[in-house]
Amino acid sequence: MTPPRSDRKADLPGKPEKKTAPVNPPGFLATQDLKERGWTPALITRFLGEHDGTRPNGLKMGRRRLPPVKLYAEARVLDVERQDSFLAAQARAADARDRAARARETREQRRALLLEAAAGSYHPVIHPEPLRRGAVRKAREPYLPALNAALDRVAQEVGRVTDRERSQLQGLLRGRLDLALASAYDWYPAPGSESEQGSGRAAHPATGTANAKASDWRDWEWD
Repeated sequence: MTPPRSDRKADLPGKPEKKTAPVNPPGFLATQDLKERGWTPALITRFLGEHDGTRPNGLKMGRRRLPPVKLYAEARVLDVERQDSFLAAQARAADARDRAARARETREQRRALLLEAAAGSYHPVIHPEPLRRGAVRKAREPYLPALNAALDRVAQEVGRVTDRERSQLQGLLRGRLDLALASAYDWYPAPGSESEQGSGRAAHPATGTANAKASDWRDWEWD
């Protein structure tokens, strides 16, 4: 006699039970919850002090599990949030964050202009060769060593260039090389042209012509 078929997935071997992410117990808020409510580490220390409990952390860093998540009694949090002294301190903290964000944005804009100006010192000189139409790689390859040398030189002149900024500089220099090649070969795809977009490379905003100004590069998004 054939035994009845069982549809219970738990009986299947090799199927580990899926663990759900830890959740806060009722009546408690985690540190992330407080952050979303406008709390800062300084406000937590000043107005709440020691946490009321913990729960396991569902995140890992490699194989190492992160420390337990601190929990704060929701009733205590709500009571503090009604205090005028807390509201005033929270408002000051928000203003400080806004000022810091504006200052960071200003620094990034100035840095971007500096990178743009530094890249403007690269003036590739193209010596046209009798290449077949569409030989983009062959047209570009002879100038890549000089481009890399210019990248090292410009990065050294700018100083303290991060990996992201180096990538931006490389994109700026590559764009200047592509414009120069597009001026030398009528078939070479200028940055932002339809032929460049069709090649699978990340396209830059179209300039309309190959005669771009230095300021045209400011708003381009580079790889």
